[in-house]
Amino acid sequence: MTRAAGGRSAERAARGGAGEARGGAGEARGRAGEARGGAGEARGGAGEGAAARPARLTGAQAHARYEALVARAMTAEDPVAALRAAAEDPALPPTLRRALLDADEDGVRMSALLVARLRFERLLRGSPEAEAWFDRDPAEFSAAFRRYHAEVPPTAFFPPGEARLFRRWIEARSAPARAR
Repeated sequence: MTRAAGGRSAERAARGGAGEARGGAGEARGRAGEARGGAGEARGGAGEGAAARPARLTGAQAHARYEALVARAMTAEDPVAALRAAAEDPALPPTLRRALLDADEDGVRMSALLVARLRFERLLRGSPEAEAWFDRDPAEFSAAFRRYHAEVPPTAFFPPGEARLFRRWIEARSAPARAR
């Protein structure tokens, strides 16, 4: 695939490497808001018929949206199905939609497993409380981690950041129970 036919991100995904998951996933998520905000701006200035057709994204907005979709798929229960569903996004250009469809299924699954494993390791290294919970009750901790991994985008690069994300997630889940 050439640079003009989808760029490096599309090329990586088509090969199944999902390179965004390795190092740029946090960056993709950091720019996800730009993609959403940019799409909203495009819709906000359009005429009456804009609601019937998808917003036209700039190249940068389309790639940011693509990267955010790939990053989100890496935390999905079924990452292949998530990529296939993402390929239905009408706002993406055809080259990026094709890259999502052409991604090697085994490569996508392996990338998602690596993302989860690295995240799990970062959490245990960054949080003595999480490590103690895992030692005390591995099944309960693993179930909680699966929910956390699915609900909270992986934006931390280092163990302390992952620990903060996990702590906030735990606190948010326990806040409704305390309010009762």
